[in-house]
Amino acid sequence: MGPAWLASLNGQQYEAVTAPPGPVVVMAGPGAGKTRVLTYRIAYVLNQDWARPWEVLAVTFTNKAAHEMYDRLASMLGEMRSRGLWVSTFHTFAARLLRREARHLDLPFDEHFAIADQDDQLRLVTALLKHELNLDVKRYSPSTVLAGIDRLKREGRSPQEAPRRKALETVIAEVYTLYERALRASNLLDFNDLILWAVRVLEQFPHVRDQYQTRFQHILVDEFQDTNLMQYRLVQLLASGHRRLFVVGDMDQAIYRWRGADYRNLARLERDFPDARVILLETNYRSTQEILNVAMAILGQGRARYRKHLVAQRGHGPKVVLKQVFSEREQAEFVVRMAMALAQQRGIPLDDIAVMYRTNAQSRLLEEALMRYQLPYRLVGALRFYGRREIKDLIAYLRVIFNPDDQPSLERIVNVPPRGIGPRTWSRWIALARERGLSPGAALLALAEDPEPWRAALPTRAFRALRALAEQLAQWRLLREELTPRQLLDRVVEDIGYQAYLRETGDEDGQRWENVQELRRLAAEFDQEGLAAFLERLALVSDQDTLTEGEGLTLLTIHAAKGLEFRVVFLVGLVEQILPHYRSMEDPEALEEERRLLYVGITRAKDLLYLLVPQYRVTYAGYEPAEPSRFLHALTPDLVDGDWDRIFPQRAQDPDRAANRPMAPGMSWSPSPRRGRGRRPRFRVGDRVIHPRWGEGVVVEVDMSDGDEIIGVQFPDQHEPRYLLADFVQKLD
Repeated sequence: MGPAWLASLNGQQYEAVTAPPGPVVVMAGPGAGKTRVLTYRIAYVLNQDWARPWEVLAVTFTNKAAHEMYDRLASMLGEMRSRGLWVSTFHTFAARLLRREARHLDLPFDEHFAIADQDDQLRLVTALLKHELNLDVKRYSPSTVLAGIDRLKREGRSPQEAPRRKALETVIAEVYTLYERALRASNLLDFNDLILWAVRVLEQFPHVRDQYQTRFQHILVDEFQDTNLMQYRLVQLLASGHRRLFVVGDMDQAIYRWRGADYRNLARLERDFPDARVILLETNYRSTQEILNVAMAILGQGRARYRKHLVAQRGHGPKVVLKQVFSEREQAEFVVRMAMALAQQRGIPLDDIAVMYRTNAQSRLLEEALMRYQLPYRLVGALRFYGRREIKDLIAYLRVIFNPDDQPSLERIVNVPPRGIGPRTWSRWIALARERGLSPGAALLALAEDPEPWRAALPTRAFRALRALAEQLAQWRLLREELTPRQLLDRVVEDIGYQAYLRETGDEDGQRWENVQELRRLAAEFDQEGLAAFLERLALVSDQDTLTEGEGLTLLTIHAAKGLEFRVVFLVGLVEQILPHYRSMEDPEALEEERRLLYVGITRAKDLLYLLVPQYRVTYAGYEPAEPSRFLHALTPDLVDGDWDRIFPQRAQDPDRAANRPMAPGMSWSPSPRRGRGRRPRFRVGDRVIHPRWGEGVVVEVDMSDGDEIIGVQFPDQHEPRYLLADFVQKLD
């Protein structure tokens, strides 16, 4: 007889959780409780005494998910029985492994390495292109070169193994060589290095591999379809001895190919573990059956090895709305006014409504409409808290205190706040340090310990400025072990006069200083774990880790929506060239990923889903007709309400059938009667109207030919009439 919580599982979940030790692959549909299954599997392993807590490694893709999983296990099992579990992201696990092993192995970095973020990497690559290779950064974009280096690292290829067939490939290979040298000189690793070096350690040192295989008797991995080749290799190395591997994934939700994720890792796992047991999770606990039916219709046109039939545990709800709008601007207007109606008439909180799109650029018109109606919103993937200047400044200070060889961080703070160390002084200091075989940071510590050998090599003013910084750094280094991260942060802020500096540089409203206070609050959470753990958390945090609740309607790309859910979802811009994206048109694999992306967006919705299709897009040439997304052709009239017959007139079976309207039952937001076939026009040529954005205008054309009343309005400050749905204007007396 098992623990009581097993009774809460459905049949497929129970089969997965209680499967005998060995390789298990769980193919979990969206909303099927995969995190629950993974969590319960860990609890079951411990309950059956198959392993002790410190012999279990669970890997997720965000820190937030890892913390939630650990808290859930602690609640189920008690703090004592869960203590010692390793629940972390791939990068956090790899960083811990490398810090531990760097003390004992001859690695080209030590355990005090820092982690270079995207800005550090881009700044370094830019400097290498400009100053080391004397190349034009307009011709060889630093971001393109960095992307090439990242791709090579994800494939496990060294600079010597980089291809050099084309000019760009040769540049990437040359920069890669210099980039690696610069990182090592600064005792830095980038995100890909963490995984790459963890794999190298396990491959090159059999005794270390044996140690970790013995230590972790059960390996569990979430979102396995999102792993890249090196992450797969890491898992394989850890599990190849005992073969007690439990992975949860869904090929149908593989949408991160562009950043190295390879859904074929599921096939590789079946090849390397041919006795793996495959279990499908098909009961959906999130969405209504109507939403799932649309999702399955979209996906049914694609290729998949394991086709799941999703069944909604919640039963039925309103049909999905397929809505045609005149343009992207009208689309934004519709979304905002509908969101207001849902909030006011149905009591749905704005923070439970999301608008999703394929590209970040699509948010602009939505933001304008939200600001016009004064609705609060949050923009996921915009400038994150950790990307703000004041936060990056203070993190850089802490990183230099932890690792003085971290040259990118040192260069960020060397004259912030201004202390008289300009570019010429700093260049001279770098040269002096190199002459003596030191990094610039190590040279500063040497200056603090004995200033005399450096005095004659520098002008008096530069010497004094560098010595003052050096003595501060040396003092902070002495305090780093006895002060908590928050206390050390407070000491730095006070010593450099950072609050006054913020005021002097435009922080009149105190928003930047409030961000500093938020960083202090976060630092206080690491009083027991220390500075290294705090810096690691800061380096590995993701967008979803920083997503908060209760801040209004959410705008985000579909890629950023993975793993989230909302009561109401608007999917906008469902036209060719956008979704699927124009860059995917010539690549069958990329097209399939675009299909899966739409599927992921659809399955984020719990209660209501709106699919919006603009008739026209604004381009450099003006309004151009837009073709409905090819993926929508999989839909049939019985699956949706709204404008299916208008979007696909050639497929409409009953041309006289009245167009269904895209409203939840009992709702309306237009002050005018609903439009549709059989209704008379509400406007005539010559009527004066007002639009919330463009003001007053005159109707110059009325069109009822396809069932909706579309009017052309001439506004005084525009050369051509604007064509829009009649619901978006009001008649003036």
